[in-house]
Amino acid sequence: MLIFRMKYGFLMICLLFFAILPNAVVAAKEQPQTYRLTVIHTNDFHGYDPYALARKATIIKKIRAEVPNVVLLDAGDLYVRGPYQKVFYGTMEMAALNQMKYDAWELGNNEFKGTDELVSADQKLYQLIEQAQFPTLCSNIRNTDGSYLTGVKPYMIKTVGGLKIGVLGVSSMKVKKYTQGENKLVEDPVMTAAKLLPEVQDQSDIQLILSHAGLSADVQMDMKLAGKGPALIIGADDHYVIDQPIYRTGGIPIVQAGGENHVYLGRVDLTFEKKDGKWIEVSQQGRLYPITKDIPMDGAVKAVIDQYMDSVSKRAA
Repeated sequence: MLIFRMKYGFLMICLLFFAILPNAVVAAKEQPQTYRLTVIHTNDFHGYDPYALARKATIIKKIRAEVPNVVLLDAGDLYVRGPYQKVFYGTMEMAALNQMKYDAWELGNNEFKGTDELVSADQKLYQLIEQAQFPTLCSNIRNTDGSYLTGVKPYMIKTVGGLKIGVLGVSSMKVKKYTQGENKLVEDPVMTAAKLLPEVQDQSDIQLILSHAGLSADVQMDMKLAGKGPALIIGADDHYVIDQPIYRTGGIPIVQAGGENHVYLGRVDLTFEKKDGKWIEVSQQGRLYPITKDIPMDGAVKAVIDQYMDSVSKRAA
């Protein structure tokens, strides 16, 4: 009798389990697939204390240790202005960015400026492009024959956490007015981004725009491209301090991390859900880290800066 009761009890448990199982499977299927991407961004470094780069590196390293899916991007104007512009022509700053393992940078208008008569603007530009150990982006400034500048890509595709992230780069129309712009095609960044976006979408799951075109052009891109895919516009040029993403209702978030005298590191945490086979942005949270002297310097980046600064001391001796 006891055995019968035990068998009967076991049978009831099995029936109950199999009755619940289909509901559990349905519930599991209803759970949306989510993906989180953290974008760390900088722009317009030119003109301030080079050791600020070592302080930024400390925060970057901390963020990378905290979250799994990170891209690190610079939106241009690496140098021109500041005490070392005619000493290193941006090579010190680029060496620091290499040490921090940036994922890409966009050419700013200052990268096309001439600062003296001894070294041509193009020579300095291509020196930085060659030095960079990560992609240099710019889609709307090209050679007169229509080809992209040597060593420059219009966009990059990088796999991060199993998804392909497309980063499309555009720069400022200001270059058209420069002497160094006379031997180049300088096209409208908004129209160029709109033209290239489908090509980037064909190769990526999520698209970002890395822009040195200025906030006015970024807003135009938002208006033209909202609802067509881009998840974020990382801006530059104006030196605006934008601690939370700004956007039209239903539009594309736009961020900018100060620049020059406004020394910040930017961060945006993006959340996506997969709907009908596409990754749709459902939330974003931005913040800026003020770069102050109480932030310790990363040793490896400080050592890079030290080497350049020591060379200045030796020249003066």
